[in-house]
Amino acid sequence: MPYSRMPVVKMHLTAAAASLHAEACETGGKLPANVERVAHLVDDALREADQEATTDARGQPPEDWASP
Repeated sequence: MPYSRMPVVKMHLTAAAASLHAEACETGGKLPANVERVAHLVDDALREADQEATTDARGQPPEDWASP
């Protein structure tokens, strides 16, 4: 099984979520619109990262793509 970076990705997303939560607590839940959008994106990314990948949604790589 190849090495997966997903545990590291989840760790960084979790750290971002914790930081955004702390920001919300410090501001009484009144976040600027752009920060609130980022918080929703982080939450969505964490939910997606927890899903089992059944297929690769990216499709096939281009023919000239070099394999490692």
